[in-house]
Amino acid sequence: MHPDLGVQRRILIRSYRFYLDADRAWNDALEEARSWYPVGQRRTACIFGDPGSRVRRLYEARDRALQRLLVAREKLENARRRIARNRQSDRGSTRIFLLSD
Repeated sequence: MHPDLGVQRRILIRSYRFYLDADRAWNDALEEARSWYPVGQRRTACIFGDPGSRVRRLYEARDRALQRLLVAREKLENARRRIARNRQSDRGSTRIFLLSD
């Protein structure tokens, strides 16, 4: 991997871990909320949470983490394309300097 991509890659990894943590917290809260319903009604129960509720806050935190992950991924891809473009342009524009006394 190109050394200039290290920062973008670390940000992507951190964003992914943050998203996984947020997703796990949201799913745990959903399971906890579903446990309040009888077993037969759990499939039809749509638990999203009222504005300001814990489930809603966790969902919104998960959504923000997902947006950050997508932005970090896009920035990494842009950096990869930019480096590839620079490599291609460097190959075609080789300059030769001749020095004489």
